[in-house]
Amino acid sequence: MTTAKNKLDVWSVFTGAEIVVLTTHVRPDGDGIASELALYRILTSLGKKVFVLNQDKTPDMYAWLPDAQKIVSVKENSDFHLQSIDLSVLLDCSSRDRIGSVYDSIKHSKTIISIDHHKDSDCFRDGCHIDTRASSIGELLFGVIPDIEKYIDHEVATCLYASILTDTGSFAFSNTSKKVFQIAAKLMDYGVCPDHVFQMIYNQKKLTHFRLLSKALELMETDESGKIVYVILPFTVYQETGAGQEDNEGILEVIRGLRNCELIIMLRQLNRKSFKGSLRSIARVNCNYLARLYGGGGHLRASGFVKEGDVYEVGPSIVERICRVVKEKGWV
Repeated sequence: MTTAKNKLDVWSVFTGAEIVVLTTHVRPDGDGIASELALYRILTSLGKKVFVLNQDKTPDMYAWLPDAQKIVSVKENSDFHLQSIDLSVLLDCSSRDRIGSVYDSIKHSKTIISIDHHKDSDCFRDGCHIDTRASSIGELLFGVIPDIEKYIDHEVATCLYASILTDTGSFAFSNTSKKVFQIAAKLMDYGVCPDHVFQMIYNQKKLTHFRLLSKALELMETDESGKIVYVILPFTVYQETGAGQEDNEGILEVIRGLRNCELIIMLRQLNRKSFKGSLRSIARVNCNYLARLYGGGGHLRASGFVKEGDVYEVGPSIVERICRVVKEKGWV
């Protein structure tokens, strides 16, 4: 039986382990990767033997972060194996399934806990710390680790800042609280340069990203009210543009700027067998509720799901259903 752990319990679990594995969800984002690396450096400084193990490769936009080269992708290193693991920590994961094939590498860990900020997060196996008020795992670690500033150096500060920056939409989302700015200010005391972090994450895009963005804007549609915007990207779009999944980053943020937009639905083919749905709302629409209709989840204003099938065939019916539900709820 799993039990929710308070922040002091979690820290005692950390300090009591010698061999630790950190992981985050499949197709890792800035919050998951940056918080892994921050915790990696903190636990390593305490003499722990720490491994960062993810299913998928680190996107190029985060590969510059301190110690990012230490992250092992099980998809690219299928022979990676650890004989003994004292503790495995799932960061930014709402359920076991979200870590993908990493589970096979950590399932025999003596202890497995999760640290998350999603509303519908599972408390995995041996315990968890879930704080839905936290903007990001970077912010949440300030509550989990007592006197965290004792362990912060420039590199840890950079990772924590990147975690917070990416999950607050560069401090533009509604989860940007006074506390977020206070933490960001503290991190700047350790030499974090906001302009450098922003440039490295958001202004290093490849030409294929812009080709995909152009195609997405061309395919963009709205409902009759103009308040629900949707884009369906079949596999052929990626073939035509030469774009990969990493090139999707930033497209939703561009669409978010459309006047009167209340909800964005982007459905994109991941591979021959499955597609991903990404939902973003501006004010009233509950994206988490909508994503759960399709087995997904996330946050109130940002959620997603993955479904099997061809997005070109299945996508229109999903858009139709979401539009109907949103209007029935009176959100638009």
